[in-house]
Amino acid sequence: MMQSFRDITPIRRPNRRECKHYYSYLSTLREDFNYRCGYCNDHDGLRIRSFTIDHFVPQNPEGFAHNIKPNYYYNLVYACRYCNAEKRNKWPTKDVNVSHDGTIGFIDPTEEDYTKLFRRSKSGKIIPSEDSNLAKYIRKELKLWLPIHALMWKLERMNNLIDQIENELRTTNDQVLKAQLEQLYFLYLKKYRNIQKSVFIENE
Repeated sequence: MMQSFRDITPIRRPNRRECKHYYSYLSTLREDFNYRCGYCNDHDGLRIRSFTIDHFVPQNPEGFAHNIKPNYYYNLVYACRYCNAEKRNKWPTKDVNVSHDGTIGFIDPTEEDYTKLFRRSKSGKIIPSEDSNLAKYIRKELKLWLPIHALMWKLERMNNLIDQIENELRTTNDQVLKAQLEQLYFLYLKKYRNIQKSVFIENE
């Protein structure tokens, strides 16, 4: 059964004061994107590689020029190194006012339409909507099929389960339930560490 790609669509805050250098926006952008990569939705709290800032319309796109300032906040995306490295200077429409033609191009990840492009498989893989050639294009160009994204999804879910069990253990006085929770806790902790190992192997 397919699951939603992400629960929250990020929103850039309005009227952000202009900074001289775009990297000064990093902490604000991180908050606006809910501590997640705008493109793959990986959480930066579980990051293996650092996160950075992507220019949605690239600074130096292939085949044309534009006048968008590098420090224009509403063109910036909080992104993991994987997605940022793959997107680079790609802007296939070669028109600053047209991000895609329905088949090729990109959608700003702060738009709800971006959320609708993908689903998650049971194992956490990012799957494009079957009726969307654009979703297939973006998945291919950003390499959203890379195993690291499914692994990070699993790691986050397992981490959340462990947190829930820890909370239950702190509050319950039922000794039978406590024993059952402790068994689950160590089982999930083992699974969590195995996923962690897979993540590090993927990054070697």
